[in-house]
Amino acid sequence: MVYLSIMLQKVESQEQIDTLCRIADRVWHLTYDALLPQGQVDYMLDKFQSDHAVKEQMAHQNYQYYLMCCNGESAGFVGFAPRYEGREEMFLSKVYLLPEYRGQGAVGKALAFVEEQARKEGLPAIRLTVNKENTHAFEVYRHYGFQVADKVETDIGGGYVMDDFIMVKTL
Repeated sequence: MVYLSIMLQKVESQEQIDTLCRIADRVWHLTYDALLPQGQVDYMLDKFQSDHAVKEQMAHQNYQYYLMCCNGESAGFVGFAPRYEGREEMFLSKVYLLPEYRGQGAVGKALAFVEEQARKEGLPAIRLTVNKENTHAFEVYRHYGFQVADKVETDIGGGYVMDDFIMVKTL
């Protein structure tokens, strides 16, 4: 096993946003093409992880994105927003890692970083949503202490629905 040097790099430049969007496109198709109706992945990428969506989230929704850099290569990203939608908790919106870097500590480091940011903000919990069929991600979150708090179906437009678990980790 090759052990990785893992660093988190705040997304601020257009080049970093472009990298994040390329990673999202690859990971989302690998993860969701088998789980969601045809067309939904591209619709969701445009709505949530396109250049314009990421810029909107960072400018107007208090999102912060960080690239996960493994041995100097951009390998994934994490996105979160403190007090999203007025809630007194950290919303962990996205944690995506390219398959070739999985199982080597990058996600654990990213989640620890999000916990640290939540504590700095004085927030007592981290909340996330995960697709009910994404069993791998569900198990990863459970491993790191998240518990199912509820279920939610969200109409995202275009005739598509996200069918998720809401998971929470109390800090």
